[in-house]
Amino acid sequence: MITFVIDSRNNIGHPTRKGRMVRRLLKKGKAKVLKGGLKKGQPLLIQLLDKVFDKSKTIKVNFRIGIDPGYKHIGYSVFKIYKNHIELLLTGEIETRTSEVTKNLSDRKMYRQNRRYYRRKNVKRKFDSAKFRHPRWKNRAKHMFQPTHRHLITSHINLLKWLFKRIPKDQCELHLEYNNFDIQKIINPKIQGKQYQQGLQYGFEDIKAYIRSRDNYTCQICKKKIANEINEVHHIIPKSKGGSNRPDNLILLCQDCHKKVHTGKVTCSPKLIKNKDFRDAGVLNSCMKWMYENFNKKIPIVKTYGYITKAVRLAKNISKTHAHDAMIITLCNEDGFETEFTKYTNYDHYIIVNFKQYKRHIRTWISRLEDRKYYLANDLKKKCIAHNRRRRTGQAKKHLSLEEYRQQYPKAQLIAKSGEPIMKQSEKKMIFRRGDIIKCPKGVATVQHYELRHKEIVTVQFGRIKQRDCTKILNNHGMCVI
Repeated sequence: MITFVIDSRNNIGHPTRKGRMVRRLLKKGKAKVLKGGLKKGQPLLIQLLDKVFDKSKTIKVNFRIGIDPGYKHIGYSVFKIYKNHIELLLTGEIETRTSEVTKNLSDRKMYRQNRRYYRRKNVKRKFDSAKFRHPRWKNRAKHMFQPTHRHLITSHINLLKWLFKRIPKDQCELHLEYNNFDIQKIINPKIQGKQYQQGLQYGFEDIKAYIRSRDNYTCQICKKKIANEINEVHHIIPKSKGGSNRPDNLILLCQDCHKKVHTGKVTCSPKLIKNKDFRDAGVLNSCMKWMYENFNKKIPIVKTYGYITKAVRLAKNISKTHAHDAMIITLCNEDGFETEFTKYTNYDHYIIVNFKQYKRHIRTWISRLEDRKYYLANDLKKKCIAHNRRRRTGQAKKHLSLEEYRQQYPKAQLIAKSGEPIMKQSEKKMIFRRGDIIKCPKGVATVQHYELRHKEIVTVQFGRIKQRDCTKILNNHGMCVI
């Protein structure tokens, strides 16, 4: 078990594996635990209360940090190199919230567009014309990157901050895999020269003409020739669910199949997508230069490349994971694998520490929308017999709408109770939040969801647990150990 150590003045020392010495110091009160140790295998960070490190007597050791940048997962590893010894201290992965940030932005865009649409509609109905309203967002700060990019950069920075609280920064060296994806080369490996300027739609009037030519005027579901019939260009993944207008997300359908897809009689399989989405590669391309230049100002940095990592992984017969790639990156430079490490004494008593990012705050004001409910006029028990004027999307099948109820009982006298938005509970009432570390009868777990109404906690490790059986150990601080 590895233990990270700092002195009474918060100077960082070298990590130690002397578990007996650490237990003895903690028992005598000469040290205290600052962080870690909540879960099995998690390293400790302790502070020595009666000792100050003398930097002049400290042995110079090279700590190498390797990072495999990623969109959804970031791999990292830390090696300790001293004389002819090399030891792997830590390795693991971080599961980021980057894709969740992208989804939240698209949801916000949808709600904002609907809100503005209905506002213009109501204003036009009242005043016969939509009135101009001056913009109210000119005081917003301008950023170099979009929120998705900023979150990804911040995730890498937070990882380095976590490491620099445990190992001395002045003895560290960062090895970073510098990714620069050629997306057109990925799609078409034979592309060259002026073909980069002549895209897939070169020579076609618009994107619909290209899709019809690419699919050879054939319906992609029933395989019927529709050159002389009415045809439709359809989104495989709808734009409301994050789909794009790229040709990879568009297919040609006949009119009958198009209607069946939109009525739910036929499902449009995602397997019909011609190429995968390159959003992650584009975001990494945008962030990589900034990260390299800014990290290089604070710590010595060495670049390596993806083809080197892949070649070493195949040569050593290592399985493909982000943590394993980070270990390879740490031992490589721009020229390839550093062969001198094959002569070193190797110690692999390392610890795997994986992280997951959780949302820290709930910023939505509306928790849910209450349905409009209908009751019989003479019913003393006030049992709800219908929900909403027309059936809404996602409404339970057992709940009839007013339109469906009127077809069965056209002369029934009803009383309506209008629906209303239910506002969220105050965060002060929420004892547990996502990402909190709790202690329960089954052990230590991470909170995935807290149900305030049923007084239950849904954990990552053990599922549902009653609130009364749980005790909070640590608040969510964004990047949590799992």
